[in-house]
Amino acid sequence: MMNNLEYDNYVECLMDDLWNIAQFIHSNPELAFCEFKSSEKQCEYLEVNGFKVEKGICGLETAFKAQIGNGKPHIAILSEYDALPDLGHACGHNLISTSALGTIVALKKFLENKKYEGTISIIGTPAEESGGGKIVLLQQGVFENVDAVFMMHPTSDKTRLAGECMSSMRLHMEFFGKSAHSGSHPEDGINALSAANLYFIATGLLRQQFKGDMRLSGIITNGGRQTGLIPDYVEIKGSISSFNLAELKKNVKKVENCAKGSALAMGCALKFEATEGYQGRIPNKTLSDICRKELENLGEPLLDGMPFDFGGEDLGNVSRLIPICNPYVTIFPDFKISNHTEQFRDLANSEAGYRCIDITCKAMGRSIIYLLENPHVIDVAKEELKERLLKE
Repeated sequence: MMNNLEYDNYVECLMDDLWNIAQFIHSNPELAFCEFKSSEKQCEYLEVNGFKVEKGICGLETAFKAQIGNGKPHIAILSEYDALPDLGHACGHNLISTSALGTIVALKKFLENKKYEGTISIIGTPAEESGGGKIVLLQQGVFENVDAVFMMHPTSDKTRLAGECMSSMRLHMEFFGKSAHSGSHPEDGINALSAANLYFIATGLLRQQFKGDMRLSGIITNGGRQTGLIPDYVEIKGSISSFNLAELKKNVKKVENCAKGSALAMGCALKFEATEGYQGRIPNKTLSDICRKELENLGEPLLDGMPFDFGGEDLGNVSRLIPICNPYVTIFPDFKISNHTEQFRDLANSEAGYRCIDITCKAMGRSIIYLLENPHVIDVAKEELKERLLKE
C-alpha cells in the first residue's frame, strides 16, 4: 500500500505537464508516419526527465524508444499518436501517448534507489490508424526480449479490460476492359464497371454463407473517366475481417472467386490482391486481472469480463507473440458512443481526458510494480498465451 501511495504521488506531480502535452498533440493532429511534432514532443519530455531516447528506430522517422533498468523481466509500454484524416484525434491517441509517458516517468522516479530487477521501456509506435507501425517494429526486432506489453486505449461506457478483436485482410482489385463510345459503338467495348457491379452483387449474395462475425466491405475508388465512354478500368478497395483468422483466410478465396467470375462474365482481365492486415487481439487474463485489481483499488467502475471489439488494431499482431494488458479507460461513462467521431474527439480534449491519463498511469504503473515484485506471474501469462494459440 505504501508503494502505491508513493507511486501515485509521482503521477499526480506529473499531471499538469502531461495534460499540456496531451493538449498539444490534440491541437496538432498528424497522419500515419508523419507524426513529427507529436513524436518530438514526447522525446523532449523523456529527455528532460533523464531518459536517453533512440529516435527514428527501424527507419521510421517518428518511432522512438527509451528504457530504464536492466535484466529481466522486460516490460514495454506502448505509445500511439497518429490522428485520423479530417477528424483529428477522434480515437484519443493524444491520451494513449501521454499515459505511456506518465507511466514510465513516474516509474523512473519511483524506482530510483530501489532494488528491483527488470527493464521497463516505452516504445513510440506510429501509424496505428493506417500503416501498422507496430507490425514494422515487430518485423525489425524491436519487441525481441520483451516479456509483457501494456497499452491503454480511451473508450466510452464503463472502463474495461479489452477482450478479443477482429483479424482483417485488405483487398485490392482492378478490372481491365476496353473503352468505346457508349452511344455510337457500345458493342466494341468491354465494360469494367459492369464487372465491378457484378462483383458487389456476387459478394452481397455470398454474405448469406458467412458465419455471423464475418465482415466484408468495399468501395469503388476509380469507376471511369467520363460519361459517354464505356469504362475500361475500375479499381476497388476493401477489407474483410473476422474473429477467426483461419475462417477469414478461407473466405478470402471465396471473395476472389466472386471477382474472377465477374471478370469472366464481362470479358475483363482481373488483378486481385489480398494482403494481411491487423491480426486479432488475443487478451491475456493473467495480466488483465492484475490491472483490474488496481483499477478497482482506485475506485474505477468496471465492466465485467473482457468484452470483444468488432474493430481491429495492430496491437493484435503484438498480442500473438507477447502477453498484453490493454485497459480501455473511459472518457464518457454514461453510455456507449462511437470513437472516430467529433464527439469523441472533443471528449479526448476535455476534463475527462485529464482523468483518463491520471487513472491509467496509476493503474498501469502499479501493475508493472507488481510484476517486478512477482516476475513468475509473467511466466504464467506466457503459458496462457501459448495455450490460447494452440486452440486456433
